[in-house]
Amino acid sequence: MHAEMVHGADPRPIRRIAAVEAATGRMLIVTWDHGGTDEVDLSGWIGFHDIAELRDESVFRRPEIAEYGSAVQWAGNEDLAIDSVHLELLAEQQRPFGSTDLTAWQERLGLSNQEAADLLDVALSTFHTYKSGTARIPSVVQIACRAIERDPLLFEAHYRPRRPSGRPPKAA
Repeated sequence: MHAEMVHGADPRPIRRIAAVEAATGRMLIVTWDHGGTDEVDLSGWIGFHDIAELRDESVFRRPEIAEYGSAVQWAGNEDLAIDSVHLELLAEQQRPFGSTDLTAWQERLGLSNQEAADLLDVALSTFHTYKSGTARIPSVVQIACRAIERDPLLFEAHYRPRRPSGRPPKAA
């Protein structure tokens, strides 16, 4: 519910890495110490940080667990490292986001269909096609949903409550 959104740090515990291996492209397969595995595409992270060494396939193919599972590094170099928090956040953002995720997002924020459509700047009919699964949810909408929920200030800046539908109350 939007009234319960809290500003501040992410309360989740820091997960540790139990195993890591390189996959096709710039993908890592990360196994977490308390279970679960994620495939994380690091191509955007490498490009954004302009890490030329990790563009070298012979280097990227040899990831190592570092700092007791709190990071992955390459070539024994802590300057060529990504911490487990960022790996988990990248994995979370890269997971599929479908109609059930959209419905759950809407419920967590306490939005009507019209409020959700307004917030995402799409027509109500378009929002319904996303919710029903008859249309693929564009990546920009997926990103917006995740960002709006993660950053309460972003939500507050763009949320416009709707008046209840129906007839206006009678004048006294």
